[in-house]
Amino acid sequence: MKHFLSLVLIATLLLSCLLTGCKTDDPIEETSPETTTPETTTPEEEKPDFPPEGAITLTAATISGGETPAELTALNDLKNYLEQKGVDFRSDSGFPITVSIDESLGDDAFRVTAVVGEGKEQGLSIVGGNGRGILYGVYQFLEKHADVRFFTPELEVCNPGDVYIWDGVLLDYTPTFELRHTDWYNWMDDTQKHAWAAKTGINLMSGWKRSWSEDFGGSFTYAPDLFVHTISFLLKDPTIKNPRTADNPCLTDETIYNTVLSNVRKSLETDPTAKIVSISQNDNKNYCECENCAAITAEEGSPSGTLLRFVNRIAADLAPDYPDLTIDTLAYQDTLPAPKITKPAPNVCVRLCTIECHFNHPLTEVSCGSCSKFRRAIKDWGAICDNLYIWDYTTNYAYYLATFPNFHVLRSNMQFFAKNNVKGVYEQGNASGPSGEFGELRTYLISKLLMNPSMTSKEYYTHMDEFLAAYYGEGWQNIREYIDAFTQYAKTYPSEKGGMGIYSYPFTFFPEAEADLESIEERLNEYWDAAEAAAGDRLEYVQRSRWQLRYLSLFVHPDLETATQFAAEVEAAGTKWSERNAKLPEYAYEQKLLALKPSEWFTKKK
Repeated sequence: MKHFLSLVLIATLLLSCLLTGCKTDDPIEETSPETTTPETTTPEEEKPDFPPEGAITLTAATISGGETPAELTALNDLKNYLEQKGVDFRSDSGFPITVSIDESLGDDAFRVTAVVGEGKEQGLSIVGGNGRGILYGVYQFLEKHADVRFFTPELEVCNPGDVYIWDGVLLDYTPTFELRHTDWYNWMDDTQKHAWAAKTGINLMSGWKRSWSEDFGGSFTYAPDLFVHTISFLLKDPTIKNPRTADNPCLTDETIYNTVLSNVRKSLETDPTAKIVSISQNDNKNYCECENCAAITAEEGSPSGTLLRFVNRIAADLAPDYPDLTIDTLAYQDTLPAPKITKPAPNVCVRLCTIECHFNHPLTEVSCGSCSKFRRAIKDWGAICDNLYIWDYTTNYAYYLATFPNFHVLRSNMQFFAKNNVKGVYEQGNASGPSGEFGELRTYLISKLLMNPSMTSKEYYTHMDEFLAAYYGEGWQNIREYIDAFTQYAKTYPSEKGGMGIYSYPFTFFPEAEADLESIEERLNEYWDAAEAAAGDRLEYVQRSRWQLRYLSLFVHPDLETATQFAAEVEAAGTKWSERNAKLPEYAYEQKLLALKPSEWFTKKK
């Protein structure tokens, strides 16, 4: 796209990479060249005939099924959406549809079959392995056969047209990932966000809370309050003011071990059905360096050895009483490298965190030292652990409103996780409030990838374009051009110069060049002007997503009056500026400090 060239001009705002540099001789490459150079456009492919030969149009139906809360939700929603498509349920002679649970399919699995044709006992059967599975089967049938889309908790589309079915197995699904987790909508009303989760295949919205209603199939359940950074929290020491960020305690101290074990048991007593409990380090790098802990760390070659020995003991003590419980711990920052000696117990899962990686290129980028470190870790942990989980990051936590061009890596990274036998993925985002960037689009694509990490590039970008068209209205192609423009420079930024981390300044990934900032702003604003002009009843969504460009413009033209007005607009909607700031920090837009160069906005205080 010719417009891409103008974006180089933003380079006057370039700051050097905040995280580890990217140069390395690491030879690991886990994916094919196609995956390491992801596309940003939808390739043209020949579409198969639809509907296939022998398909019938569903015009009238009867519906029956079980009476569990999830089955009742499935029956009601199936009937309601099909009625919107014109299917008549008033006659007892309609095409029979049954909805049921068969636990032999396994958790979250489903199968949809149809018998069609003269002389046959016709009918449509939707079977799930559990409550969630039956809901997934219904909603996937509605998407694939009735052209219904569940884009956001606030936006669904039931497209006009017939409902087609044909003889045979229509859908047969077993999840690649047992845990499919995000928190992008965690700020919303529970009923609203959990209903959307059931419709899109997400089975955990936030690990901090208990399972949601069985009406939506229930969630993948952590023990109460034991989701992450739990070591000091489990000590229940009133002198520790912020236990999840406190210094990590001594893991070779028997008193600490017994206290932690006792409090884990107390938590499980309040919810004995919990599937998983986290025994994990606090959110820092401050480890005990006493003689005993230091000796283990030296022997294992990583602080993960000391942590894992502690966690394995907990797992062994709990196993007799909770044989189906998994103990979850982190491979995070200093504990990312696997230990040399100790292996995780069979009932322990290790959650690797991508916090130190770069996200303007895929995790498979062989020239990136940060990503290479992560790939080495997932390979080493995979050699000793059958239960790998991932904690991945999908936004800029210091600048929620800044454009975060990672759409070209989401599919590649998800496929990388699947190819390395990962069993659970948490895609962490902005859980604090409505997005002023592309959070809604990103969440929808994440949900699709968690359910189907093997999707093709065409499928991925079809999902993107469908969402953009429904969410932003007739001018959506302009917003796609804006996304493609930022994607191009995120992709082509030389990896040896660094990369885009989750706390990086918004312009980190742009190459150096002389700039005509007015030309840049004019071109980028043209995209949004055109999108607004054609938005129709989607104008509110367009204008809110445009906040990202208005935000970036303040870096270029800092102005107290403009910033104050903009801050009031953003904050009135409940949108947050960063993971720590609900309000734009005063020092960021005071007249005096706005005279500083943009790179000092959020680093210099009064």
